[in-house]
Amino acid sequence: MASVKKTKIGLVTTSRSEFGLLSMLIKTLANHTMFNFELYVTGNHLCVEQGLTINEIIENNIAITATVEIMHRGDSGFAKAKTSANAMSKFCDLFIDKRPDLLIIMGDRYELLGIASAAALMSVPIAHFSGGEITQGVIDDTIRHAITKMSQLHFVSNIEHYDRVLQLGEMQETIFTVGEPGLDNIFNQPFMSIAEFQSSINFTLDKPFCILTFHPVPLDQGLKPEKQIKQVLIALQSLVKSHSIIITAPNSDEGADEILPLLTKFAEQYKDSVVFFKSLGFKRYLSALKLCDFVIGNSSSGLIEAPSFNKPAVNIGSRQQGRLRGANVIDTTIESSNIEKAIGKAQSSVFRHYIKGFENPYGSGNTVKQVVEVLENLTWPIECRKKFVDIG
Repeated sequence: MASVKKTKIGLVTTSRSEFGLLSMLIKTLANHTMFNFELYVTGNHLCVEQGLTINEIIENNIAITATVEIMHRGDSGFAKAKTSANAMSKFCDLFIDKRPDLLIIMGDRYELLGIASAAALMSVPIAHFSGGEITQGVIDDTIRHAITKMSQLHFVSNIEHYDRVLQLGEMQETIFTVGEPGLDNIFNQPFMSIAEFQSSINFTLDKPFCILTFHPVPLDQGLKPEKQIKQVLIALQSLVKSHSIIITAPNSDEGADEILPLLTKFAEQYKDSVVFFKSLGFKRYLSALKLCDFVIGNSSSGLIEAPSFNKPAVNIGSRQQGRLRGANVIDTTIESSNIEKAIGKAQSSVFRHYIKGFENPYGSGNTVKQVVEVLENLTWPIECRKKFVDIG
C-alpha cells in the first residue's frame, strides 16, 4: 500500500528572540504525524557577534533541516539591504530544493523581507505571525506590513491587530486571532530557581536585579544611538547601589556598533553589580523575567512577555510607539532624569499593586494548540492568489 505524502511545513528562524517565541510551536510541529516539518536557520543565529545562537537550537535537540548564511557585515542601511538581497537569492535555491507546502515566518526583521519576496514570487504560501502590530519608531513597521501583503495566512495576537490586517485588505477567513506564541513558554514550562539561575550565569545576585535590553534606533528624539544609550547609563549609575543589572546585547540593527562598547564598558566599570550577555537564551531569559524586579530598555519583551509575570517595564524612547501595551508599561523619553523617574515608579509599591491581576493583552498561553488546529483543518494545497478586500 502506497504511503500518503505528508504536507511539508517549513519554518524560518533568524534570531534568538523569535526562536524563543516559536520554540513550542517548532517542537509541536516537529512531532506532528500529519506534517513533514523542516526548520531553516539563518540570520543572526549564525553570527558569532550575536552569540552564535544556533547552539541553543542544537542544545534543545531540535533537528535543523538547513542553515543559510545571508548576513552582510555591518549595521548600516546598506548592510541590511544587502542581507535582504542575499536572503532572497539563497532562499530561492532553498525553495527549489525543499519545495515546502507552507512557509511559517514571524515578525518584521529585515532579513524576512527577502525571504518572503522569494516565497511570494515562487508561489510558496506564507503563514505570518505578528501582522497588524505597530512600531512607528523603526523600519520594522514597513517590513511587517509588506510581509502581511505577501502572506496567505495571518496569525495575530488580538482583535486590534486582526482589525489592522483587515484594513490592509486581507480576507477575513485568512486571519486567526490566536495570541502570542511565546507566551506558551511561560505557562507550559518550568523555570529556574534563583540559585539555578545564578549558577547558570556565574554571577551572584545578592541584590534585587533588573534586565536591560536596549536596541538601536537610528535617530530617536534627534539623538544618535550612542547618545541614547549614554542617557540610559547615566540613569542607571545610581541604581547599581541597590540593584544588580543584567544586560543583554542589542540586535544587529544600524547603530549597534555604537552601543555595544558603551554597554561592555559599563559592565566592566560596575562589575560587582552589572553583568553583560550576548544572549541568555529563551529559557534563562524567561527565568530572569520571573525572578527580576523590573525590565528596562526598548525591547518588545517588556510589552509582550513581562505582563504575564506582572513585572514593571520601563519603556524608553519611540521604538515601541504604537504597539499595544498593558498596565505594566511605563513610557519615558530618552532623558536620564525622566528615566530615573520611571525607574522610581517601577519600584513603587503603589504601582506594583496597581498592575497585579491585569491580563496580558497578547494572550494567555494557548496559542500553539490553536495554530495547529488551524493547520490541521486547512485545505491543501493553499491557493497563493489573493483577493483584495475593500473596507465597507
